[in-house]
Amino acid sequence: MGFMVYAFIPAERNAHIMQVFLGFYGIHALCGIFLLRNGSSFLTLPRLFSLFLLSRLAVFFMYPWLSDDVFGYLFYGKATLAGANLYAVKADDPALSYLRDSAYTLMAFKPYQNIYPPIATIFMSISAWISSFIPYSLQATLFVWKALLFCSEFIGLTILYHWLRKHQYSLLPILMYLSIPITAIEGIGQAHNEVLLLPFIIGAIMLFRDDSSFKRSILIGMLCAVLGLLKLYPIVLIIPFLLHAKKSTNVIAIFIGTLFITLLTCSPWFWGMMIGNYSAIQGYASVLNFYQGTYFNGVILYGIRHILELFKIHEWWLLAPKVLTMFRGIGVMIVSAYAYIKKESLIESLYMILLVTVLISAKVHPWYFIPLIFLGSIIQRQSIIIIGSLMMYTYAMYAVDPAHESMLFETVLWCIAGLVLIMEYRQSLRIFDRDQSKILT
Repeated sequence: MGFMVYAFIPAERNAHIMQVFLGFYGIHALCGIFLLRNGSSFLTLPRLFSLFLLSRLAVFFMYPWLSDDVFGYLFYGKATLAGANLYAVKADDPALSYLRDSAYTLMAFKPYQNIYPPIATIFMSISAWISSFIPYSLQATLFVWKALLFCSEFIGLTILYHWLRKHQYSLLPILMYLSIPITAIEGIGQAHNEVLLLPFIIGAIMLFRDDSSFKRSILIGMLCAVLGLLKLYPIVLIIPFLLHAKKSTNVIAIFIGTLFITLLTCSPWFWGMMIGNYSAIQGYASVLNFYQGTYFNGVILYGIRHILELFKIHEWWLLAPKVLTMFRGIGVMIVSAYAYIKKESLIESLYMILLVTVLISAKVHPWYFIPLIFLGSIIQRQSIIIIGSLMMYTYAMYAVDPAHESMLFETVLWCIAGLVLIMEYRQSLRIFDRDQSKILT
């Protein structure tokens, strides 16, 4: 019942409160690992459902004080529902002043356009539409959004459960996902929209067959487009589906499905390009360009910056993010080639490519690990539960006064994470005995 404690921690981002939070989180994460080592009796539907329900309800009332992203979700949804195109206009545009509420006051990046892709904006608008039927309060709109995330996570885990039962596999993947507190805290607790990815990830995996039909491949492409239009970085998950397609017609079908959903969901905001109005696409490009210049826990980027500065490269601070993007692309290509040559399973390939994409980034936020833990749990990658738990300690920047990001501390965390990955690669990481449980491949 440790999840209940988070709702009672004061929602104040100061050094003392953050120290208490991180201290309790460390104990809680260790309890989760202990449960995995000794949780064979937990692998029943009633107990797993109880763990899901109680843990999510416990953090449902947790105020989002670790991040202010959710307040942007709420305002973007409300403004979109009112007919504003926030890809073309900025959130602080005077024309939108009548929409300003407590969510607007708390959100970040007011002087910029909407950073979130169209399908994410659609979900935000659905939440705003539901909220319009009840008297306005920040708490009420927040609960509606969290309820949407709760349903999404429940659907994703339910689909995974039925698939595991169908193939008579162990239910350990579900226990792995639920036992580590980061998925509950950053998901329902802090209300990050990574949770929305889960049913679409497992849906695409379930649709895939070695002999997939043309129609089935179109559906897979459509789901891949949804992933990329919920959050931009998961679009890389289309690569394993393309590599595992046995026929060229299946590859074409995946592209057709992806293109169809992209055009369908983007047209409400970007249709102006058809008549020469490029304000929306230019606005979205400008906010993406701004966002690429920000960083958090980007240890690889820090290394690149220091090297470029050491060699006195002209405007190294502007060049560093571009070099990182190049390394990221090369990393994805190398891992894709490795997975193809080694004939890795589809889920293994999805996991490896997403891991590289998340880690080689200027911003490596803890909530980015939710879909990674979901995929890693399916193939029982023990390292990801440790790495995900470690990344919660990047909030330690708020555990000092004044708050500041310690590159040294984050580098130490990454070194530990790298050591854990090496141990798993050398098969010397033993949180639980993998031989006791069948693994989905």
